[in-house]
Amino acid sequence: MQEVKNIKNILENIDKDHFHLLTEIGKISKEINQKSYLVGGMVRDLLLGFDNLDIDIVVENNAALLADTLVKKFPNCELSAKHDRFHTAKVIFHINGKKIPVDLATTREETYDNEKLAPLPEVTISELKKDLIRRDFTINALAVSLLPNNFGEIVDLFNGLDDLRNKKIKILHEKSFIDDPTRMIRAIRFAAKLNFEIEEKTQAFLKEVIESKQFDNLIEKIRGDRVKIEIRYLFNLPTIENAIKIFFESGVYRMVNTELAYKEVLKNRIKKAEEILWDHLDDIAEKWIIYLGLTVCDLTNSQKESVFINLHLPSGEIKTIKDGLKAGEKLQEKNIDSIKTFQVLKNHSIESIIIAKSLTQNNLIDEYINKTSKIKLNITGQDLIKLGVPQGKQVGEILDKILELKINNPEMSKEDEEEEAKKLILDLR
Repeated sequence: MQEVKNIKNILENIDKDHFHLLTEIGKISKEINQKSYLVGGMVRDLLLGFDNLDIDIVVENNAALLADTLVKKFPNCELSAKHDRFHTAKVIFHINGKKIPVDLATTREETYDNEKLAPLPEVTISELKKDLIRRDFTINALAVSLLPNNFGEIVDLFNGLDDLRNKKIKILHEKSFIDDPTRMIRAIRFAAKLNFEIEEKTQAFLKEVIESKQFDNLIEKIRGDRVKIEIRYLFNLPTIENAIKIFFESGVYRMVNTELAYKEVLKNRIKKAEEILWDHLDDIAEKWIIYLGLTVCDLTNSQKESVFINLHLPSGEIKTIKDGLKAGEKLQEKNIDSIKTFQVLKNHSIESIIIAKSLTQNNLIDEYINKTSKIKLNITGQDLIKLGVPQGKQVGEILDKILELKINNPEMSKEDEEEEAKKLILDLR
């Protein structure tokens, strides 16, 4: 990356509606005597040559005033949210059929109660420098002016540009991980995502915090949903093998559970899951939950439950993991055939099935995914009721048995299914 002090030329090459919006926000800011700056991941990614249109803006000194003015000035702009405690607002522009959200925040500083472990901060309005120093890493503490007289000019108070060039992840102060321990997960996520190194002192601070006795099972001491969000981002990275490797080597895994271990068997499971996923990417809603399931696989049941509780996983995500692990265990038994595989996997999500497939050598899982799971009956529950089956669980049981017969004989017609149904009804009588 070349040395750069102004990114106006880079901004001119983004989507024209987003660019026009940034220039208009800068003009309105000047009219109401506010200074507005583009900050965050969009600045970092544009400098690295990546696409990113997530607009985050900090305002000296009144984001709420800018939000209200934008809504008044532009009929295509609506106020989506406003949080007085944190001095933030969100507006949404409707331009040429696009919804463009813009997050606005007053420049602010955060103070932490040193008597508490990982507390939520007290937020007060402040200057730009104090706002930027509260951020996680130097590469995310860059700001770009939106004012017309210096539009695109970079504000780099903490040598973030040097760290971008040198591919370093560096915290802004030595208490950073204490103030917000989820930054430890973010550090390894950015290292894996960007193929950067964690800077030496930052690595030392991370190690010191991780190895501190008071940080054992740290996840129990901070809000679990915050950790879950970071784990989801981490385990959704395309470079998953490297991400999980750094997750363990850094010691950050201890935030999830101190008994986790990076063994060869886990490496193989992760690699296998990654290979399987390539064939099913369009069907996957939650890729990260597959990798989390494989990571906690060898924990005891009580340890797994602790992870689920601490991460605030909803019942659906817990079920996905449990179904996958249980199916993987069952499908390693002897004498598994197509019918048994079908019985084990039916009604499971694709995520659960991929967890199971990553844990076993059972090739019949592919047959289930590609063939048997797609076999449908022509006969219905209403047809069975007409044949004399009383409403209730027997209807489902008979349909399941007929479906199992059809797995071995996919050419069965509706008449064939009805004949089998009649036999089963006689057996029940």
